[in-house]
Amino acid sequence: MATPTTRKEFKEYCLRKLGKPVIEINVDDDQIDDRIDEALKYYWDYHFDGSERLYYKYMIQDGDRRDAIKEVTIVSGGIGYSNSDTVVITSDPSDTTGIGAAASIVTDAAGTIVQVNITAPGNMYTLDPTVTVTTSGGSGAILKGYKGGYIKMPENIMGVTGIFPIGDPSLSANDIFNIRYQIALNDLYTLTSVQLTPYYMAMEHLALIQQLLVGQQPVRFNRHTDKLYIDTDWAKLPTGRFILIECYRVIDPEEYRDTWGDRWLAHYATALIKKQWGNHLTKFSGMSLTGGVQFNGDKIYNDAVAEIEKLEAEMINSYSLPVLDMYG
Repeated sequence: MATPTTRKEFKEYCLRKLGKPVIEINVDDDQIDDRIDEALKYYWDYHFDGSERLYYKYMIQDGDRRDAIKEVTIVSGGIGYSNSDTVVITSDPSDTTGIGAAASIVTDAAGTIVQVNITAPGNMYTLDPTVTVTTSGGSGAILKGYKGGYIKMPENIMGVTGIFPIGDPSLSANDIFNIRYQIALNDLYTLTSVQLTPYYMAMEHLALIQQLLVGQQPVRFNRHTDKLYIDTDWAKLPTGRFILIECYRVIDPEEYRDTWGDRWLAHYATALIKKQWGNHLTKFSGMSLTGGVQFNGDKIYNDAVAEIEKLEAEMINSYSLPVLDMYG
């Protein structure tokens, strides 16, 4: 069979490596999917082909401000609610200034809240608000509100390394007062006849001054919350302004189907499925079948563990990028 290009083909490929259909593989389909997902997560975390660097463009919204209500998440959707029910956003008792935030809900056929839309972000909030729903027939819903000051990143973003510099537009470096512009304007015709070492040293010195006096824009990001916090004066980020975020996103095999054909991924997923299979068979160790054949789940399990350890070592030594302090 050709190299797998879909999840279904990949699953069958792994099972055939274990002996199917000659040997019955005693692993449930859901367990196989779980092991494939586990293999993909390890692949995304460590393999240099498992993620890609991306420059993510984002336009600042009203709700991104620190004093606005950014989002309302659903802890429990409850039951019996209607789309016409009123969402009440109440500022924390310690917050005496927050006003103006409003939202609406979307429910399914059972009246469970499945989506909350912010219709007005409000302003002057200093703490996360309390969110309730005024309803005549609904019950059980638990909603959690969060004030702004962060950017909600897509779920496939696994890490953020920084953002392009944020500054006052009136002091933009891309104008005639920029030193690069002045050097090009005044010395362009002589650069071909002089040494570039002084120019290079001067630019390095300016970069050092920039780093010492200004530094990188501090950011904080956690892949499990998908929230990118930018520690800056948000007055520099008016609504409608774009920022550019340098980040890494996982390679989705459903979009880039060549991923299913990766050799290491196939071997690792097969080893995980084999370990699951061996774990099942260990429950029947010593049991004899017709003809005196006995289960040997321990050997299958131990072989799988050894294969996994070997593959993970291969990943770190051959397929992972070195940590930063190893460059050079």
